[in-house]
Amino acid sequence: MFKNQNLFETESEKLRRRYRVFQVGFFVMLGIMGFTVYANFDYWVFKTLIANNYVFTGALDELYSRHILEENRRGGFRRDFDRVVISIVTAELSEIYNDRYTYLYAPQEIQEVRQTDRAVARTANIEKLNDETVYLFIPNISRITREFVQSNSIYLAQYDNLVLDLRGNYGGWLADFHRIADLFVPNGAVLSHEETRFPMFTRTIVSGGDAVFDFNNVVILQNRRTASAAEGLIMALSEHVPNVITLGQTTFGKGTGQVTIPLTGGYAVRATVLRVLGPQGQCIHNVGVAPDIVIDLGDDKIEKALEVIAVSYNNQHP
Repeated sequence: MFKNQNLFETESEKLRRRYRVFQVGFFVMLGIMGFTVYANFDYWVFKTLIANNYVFTGALDELYSRHILEENRRGGFRRDFDRVVISIVTAELSEIYNDRYTYLYAPQEIQEVRQTDRAVARTANIEKLNDETVYLFIPNISRITREFVQSNSIYLAQYDNLVLDLRGNYGGWLADFHRIADLFVPNGAVLSHEETRFPMFTRTIVSGGDAVFDFNNVVILQNRRTASAAEGLIMALSEHVPNVITLGQTTFGKGTGQVTIPLTGGYAVRATVLRVLGPQGQCIHNVGVAPDIVIDLGDDKIEKALEVIAVSYNNQHP
């Protein structure tokens, strides 16, 4: 009898404990909801006032048509109000600071960008130039090009010299730039620095594995359209890989990173959220990376690269 009574009391205590947890959770959630309402009160009042009550609806139609999809794709003044606000704010920021990387993606735009990036990435190629030298063209920095380089790393490593063509490479994902650089640089080498407004997200990126490549010479081809993560790759290799020679023109100069966050309705917002610095903390934004040898790279780009390799070889073996 006493045993059953103790068991009953134990079960009652469990129920009381669960109820207390529920109470605490309920009031915490209520507090969060109250704070959210308070923090967004002004915006919600403004949204309701304009989207639901503004009498000059023709003006609203004109405003919405300027900043989001055509009228037959819209969901109504209230539903699309947030998207219009995002579009206006990002457009103003872009105009003020000439930051063309902060904007609202319409549903069809983000799909088109992804398809274009994939199509461009698939143009990456490798070509044997002679018994000692191999040519590698990377058109952007993405998962596809990173996997392309990784999957061909054993073949590439057989050669003494590499001609790395980054002309027109507009960059891409920073994480893929880091993984490509890992194949070239020693473990623990600083690849770049990422600065944000929040100290907890500011970090120094170091290589995470032993280098696969050990080229005698690396000639990097670059031009004014070489940008972003491709510029980061150039700086990392120039800093940590012996006998790297850059050839061509000063690069574009994009030393920032963006994040893209999906929204409802297939939209997405993209914003510049970090500064990307070189291994020594150098900022190349709106400056670019100057080549070691300034030259116009035309159809004879391979011949010029091979000449540079020959000169470098002669200097190494006088």
